[in-house]
Amino acid sequence: MEEEARQLAKERTEQYYKINKIRYDKKFQEADFKVGDLVMYEEFQYPNTRKLSPPYSGPYTVLRKCSDVLFEIERPNAFNKTDTELVHSVRLRHFHPSENFQLNYIQQNTHNNEEKIITKRNILRNTEITEFCLTRLFCEKE
Repeated sequence: MEEEARQLAKERTEQYYKINKIRYDKKFQEADFKVGDLVMYEEFQYPNTRKLSPPYSGPYTVLRKCSDVLFEIERPNAFNKTDTELVHSVRLRHFHPSENFQLNYIQQNTHNNEEKIITKRNILRNTEITEFCLTRLFCEKE
């Protein structure tokens, strides 16, 4: 009786694993990053953080492929004080730059209200960029 219960539990566990594998394999996409590709890194979102903070940072350059799912990217690592970081492919997305992307803003601290153009598209956790975007939205152009 006890042996039958163990056998039944083992069979159901294996069946459960097979069903989960089928579900996972439906959504899984193999990492197709190459050395030199520009990628966005998915930031870890701590609970109760700002809802509007960007989920990705970058772009970063892929320096080498360590395994099928592990990549070294050019991203400063604060913990071990290096310029690179090893990242799993699940945390990476391809970066698709917009060719005609320009963001005009009026700098607050100038008296002549010269317009400046941001031509590099970076998604950073940088309040200065956010302030410039908001300034441009709420400033009237003369």
